[in-house]
Amino acid sequence: MAAVVLGGLAAAPPSHARPAPQDDSLHVWTARITADRVPLLLRAGVDAHELGPRVTGDKPVPVELVLTPAQAADLRGQGVDLTEKKTRPTAAPPKGDGVFRPYSGKNGLRQEITDTARRHPGLAKVVSIGRTVRGQDILAVKVSKGAAKAPDGSKPAVLYMSNQHAREWITPEMTRRLMHHYLDRYGKDERITRIVDGTELWFVLSANPDGYDYTFQDPKNRLWRKNLRDNNGDGRITPGDGVDLNRNFPYKWGYDNEGSSPRPGSETYRGTAPASEPETRALDAFEKRLGFRYAINYHSAAELLLYGVGWQEATATPDDVLYKALAGTPEKSAIPGYRPQLSAELYTTNGEADGHAANAHGTMMFTPEMSTCQTVSAADPNDRWDPADCRSSFTFPDDEKLIRREFEKNIPFALAVAETAGHPDRPVSTTGITAPDFTPHAFTTSYARGGDQTVAVTARKSVRDKRLNYRVDGGPTRTEPLRAWDGGERYGGEDNIRFDQYRAAVKGARPGAKVSVWFTGRTAEGRPTASTPFTYTVAQRPAADTLVLADEGATARHAAAYTRALADNGRRTVVWDVAKQGVPDALGVLGHFDTVVWYSGAKQPDGAAMLAVRAFVNEGGKLIAAGVKAGGDVRLREGDSDDFAQYWLGAGSRTELRAPARFTGRGELTGTTAALAAAGGTGALDRAGTFRPISDELPADRFPQFRSAAAGEYGPAAGGAPTPKVTLSDGRPVAAVATKDTVLLGFGLENMPDARERATLAGAALRAVEG
Repeated sequence: MAAVVLGGLAAAPPSHARPAPQDDSLHVWTARITADRVPLLLRAGVDAHELGPRVTGDKPVPVELVLTPAQAADLRGQGVDLTEKKTRPTAAPPKGDGVFRPYSGKNGLRQEITDTARRHPGLAKVVSIGRTVRGQDILAVKVSKGAAKAPDGSKPAVLYMSNQHAREWITPEMTRRLMHHYLDRYGKDERITRIVDGTELWFVLSANPDGYDYTFQDPKNRLWRKNLRDNNGDGRITPGDGVDLNRNFPYKWGYDNEGSSPRPGSETYRGTAPASEPETRALDAFEKRLGFRYAINYHSAAELLLYGVGWQEATATPDDVLYKALAGTPEKSAIPGYRPQLSAELYTTNGEADGHAANAHGTMMFTPEMSTCQTVSAADPNDRWDPADCRSSFTFPDDEKLIRREFEKNIPFALAVAETAGHPDRPVSTTGITAPDFTPHAFTTSYARGGDQTVAVTARKSVRDKRLNYRVDGGPTRTEPLRAWDGGERYGGEDNIRFDQYRAAVKGARPGAKVSVWFTGRTAEGRPTASTPFTYTVAQRPAADTLVLADEGATARHAAAYTRALADNGRRTVVWDVAKQGVPDALGVLGHFDTVVWYSGAKQPDGAAMLAVRAFVNEGGKLIAAGVKAGGDVRLREGDSDDFAQYWLGAGSRTELRAPARFTGRGELTGTTAALAAAGGTGALDRAGTFRPISDELPADRFPQFRSAAAGEYGPAAGGAPTPKVTLSDGRPVAAVATKDTVLLGFGLENMPDARERATLAGAALRAVEG
């Protein structure tokens, strides 16, 4: 990273773009979609965080998409009804205030950056952290007392960055104004002065200067998102060019094709390799050199405040304790109007800046998705702005009052993050939420049956002498040292910068015992600290090696079909009925078995049960999943998710087949066959699930973590019902999918009238997952 000689910056090269012979510019489209259409949009390269309203269930929700006419036509061909968005034809666009300006050129952001440093020589220093694909300097401003003289990184450092995506014009205004907020109030405001004296504040107003300038060159470029990489080398920029800089970082780069795209024409194109882009490499080296404790990466436009894991849905981590304390809750957000949530609460991203900053450099990074044009235009019915005039959610009105209002509501969170950097594991929360030393993983029932019971707690890493404490039936207190969990096969052991998960085992508790558990330690200052206790009961249950997880949506009626088939294979079973007993805990219950058979009958599997099962498989458990709706969506918090079905069960996509008459095993289930019928043998099976193995979409040589294969097929459907689109090469519908740890059946054992055929299939499935 080189210090910039003011006045000697690399000039922005002129654009090489030439008009394309056909309309390949970006247009804004609207649609009303249901949850089952979202995967089509993601595969088309739409950034799910920009869809706007939360798309859940079967109720159509309006969304906005930025696509070329050709991309729109492709989606239409897949059944997505798109309408090109038009602003009101009767009104001229309101005249703006001239707030937004390019990065380069006279009076651009680059000039303002250098002018600002000249005016504040004791507080500000400008450096170039690298150059863009077209050779422009990417400038960063250091704001701190003695900025020019003190070595970089000598104080706790915080990064404020923006404009990874070119069209998000409101974000450079956010960081620009925040920079001036600190400088203009230094020496006048006690809080600001304290932060600037004790912290290094770094501002990157545009992480994508080329792309940002491009959006000002022609109105048709206004919605450009990516950098200006000429992917095909033809000397002009079209939507087939550019790389999404927020999908190009090495951490989890290209983990799947949903969180980023391999297609150059996609808005979320990840590039040819991790950190293929000079803009990415510049930020990566900058973060590594400075060792930022915290960062805020401003984006738009969705009114969210994102943190934590982006590459896999609904994945909590130890550092979420801190993230939540700073960001707040949906009911009490640190930024009014923004919804705090896990980055992948419902949709995934990979190769993004936040995950890389955390796991490569130990930087806790937030991503505020700032307000949409429609939201701010509707705020004041008496001003000149109307939501109907918004070309897109990204075209924030060029209005000083609205821009200032958006900036001002972000200030408290930005300052709180800076203050937290001085004591990074003890947040300065604007919402009153604390980050306790210990957060126990509590459960109420253990199936340990006299064996060891693992217990877990999320704890502040700086706490010393961390110990498990427990009493059995009110007896003497016993203690064990806690040890950090290394994580499972796919997740865990990461995103643990300031907090981590620790574990130990409770020993000697017999069936029927009540065990009280709590955790203790000493703070960094030497003060004793303890968690709140929780109590569980060691259940009276028969000896068993296989758990049948009955998830029928009501009291279990078909569990006997599973227990008998497993018994015929020499297995001792115990049944857990979700309707009666609730969701079993992964440590308290599932972890005491090598294999779990999870069946859901004719109902959609339970989302909370899915998370418990996923945690079980993550730690080496083996799973057989069965049911008419198994391998499809589950209800997860506020929406439907097929993440587990795709990436753990191997079902890349799922449809339903009406009235299948017979199942025949293939691959891992070769040698099995069964007639199919309605549960209880009362008639034909109405419908069953059929799948496309995920390895058909994500080849196993490039995505070995998702290796899957068809493990069975349906025979001719009764009554000449149509064959679904998802089929084997010979046209037969896929009825089962196998991975190294799981077998998925699109029907239940209760749909097999013949007990011998049930036993044969159960035995084959057990051999497939257990080896």
